[in-house]
Amino acid sequence: MRGRVLVVLFAVAVSTATAAGGVAHADARSGIPWEAARIRAVAHQVRAGALGRPAALVTTRALPAPVPKITVHDPVGDVPFPQGDLTGAGFGQNATSFTFAVTVVSPTDPNTDPAWQDALALVGWAIDTNNDGVPEYLLGLVGDFPGATFLLSLANPNAQPCTGTGAFIAHSGYRATFKNSCLPAGLHFRFQALMQYTTDANDLNPPVDFAPDNGWSAPVTTVAAQSGRDGYWMLGADGRVYPFGGAVGFAGLVPGAVAMAPGRDGRGYWVTDFGGRVYAFGTARYFGGSPRLGAGESVSTISATPSGGGYWLFTNRGRVFPFGNASSFGDMSGTRLNGPIVASVATPSGRGYYLVGSDGGIFSFGDARFHGSTGGLRLHRPVVGIAPTPAGTGYWLVASDGGVFAFNAPFRGSMGAVRLAQPVDGLVAFGNGYLMAAADGGVFNFSNRAFAGSLAAHPPTAPIIGLAAFST
Repeated sequence: MRGRVLVVLFAVAVSTATAAGGVAHADARSGIPWEAARIRAVAHQVRAGALGRPAALVTTRALPAPVPKITVHDPVGDVPFPQGDLTGAGFGQNATSFTFAVTVVSPTDPNTDPAWQDALALVGWAIDTNNDGVPEYLLGLVGDFPGATFLLSLANPNAQPCTGTGAFIAHSGYRATFKNSCLPAGLHFRFQALMQYTTDANDLNPPVDFAPDNGWSAPVTTVAAQSGRDGYWMLGADGRVYPFGGAVGFAGLVPGAVAMAPGRDGRGYWVTDFGGRVYAFGTARYFGGSPRLGAGESVSTISATPSGGGYWLFTNRGRVFPFGNASSFGDMSGTRLNGPIVASVATPSGRGYYLVGSDGGIFSFGDARFHGSTGGLRLHRPVVGIAPTPAGTGYWLVASDGGVFAFNAPFRGSMGAVRLAQPVDGLVAFGNGYLMAAADGGVFNFSNRAFAGSLAAHPPTAPIIGLAAFST
């Protein structure tokens, strides 16, 4: 069947077992890499209309040429077809758009080359945003489709897909160009290009060339985030993240998730499981995890440094494990606790942190100042969250019945007198006050910031167990 060319960029949820710490592909001469197979599969979904149609197209002529930011090189002659022999790959960006491109020994025009038109050729880029060797986005150009369209499907499944455009550059190669709004600003990632080309429709293992061949490009970061946005995320017990307002969500579930920490730009976050394995999404960078835990000990909470250059993992026993630019200021090692540690938060300076136990006991370290606790009170329900005031001069605690306790902080209201369908399980600072979330996805806003929504009308598939927010 003769046709034209479709290019698709989409987010993928991939098991971390696919490529633990390495590049997830088969040998170039021994099998089709899973990335290429995934590109083809989603391209077929697009052709069948299963992923919907883009709202509008963006032409190359409307997008100024992005400034090159990074280029990788690849040996010549490592695959038998010069039409599929990559010699380099690159990424560029300017104030309005970004481009992925490849250079090829003898590139051919997809609009006239029978191999392209019979879907025997493919160009793709794998984009790894959390340094785990498994791409969160795949960009692919494959033949045998009507139209010449790029479709960028954001990781948030409820988001409207972006569209871009692709181009064949004679005597050079191929490129894909999108508006900057199609990827999170400040996204830190690395990439690898791949190309597949054959003229034999019966070849089940067509040659594939990669650039670079055995790894990823050096890291690159998209343009900085814009200011003036608010938003928040909720984390489900199944590891699913729900974004609201200006928050950006990403595909992928984290098995055994227990807590999350926000990136300050709203375009990334960290999720940790009970074993302390940390998963970084979007602009959030991975700095390590999986600390050695004792018998019966588990990670219960995570807090990020204000700069986003590190984070702390805290266990139910009050031990601390710092990563990146996070420093240890002490913990509760060796102390018998009246209740397990259930929440934590860093001070605005990042030079201290608070831990809170389920009994309401507050433990302050570094420049965190103790202003009181409910540790000596008889509580109707356990404490489940803590949030500092914007200036760091006090804090709020919340119990699972929605009751709020203010310590050297203005009381903004609570749900303590309201009969809740499900218990509250988190509290975060927001504007001049705080947000709290319930297990059924209900969000209660006690601040001067706009309410951005909840899951009350669309109950989550698993109970909400975490809440994170940002303001820029």
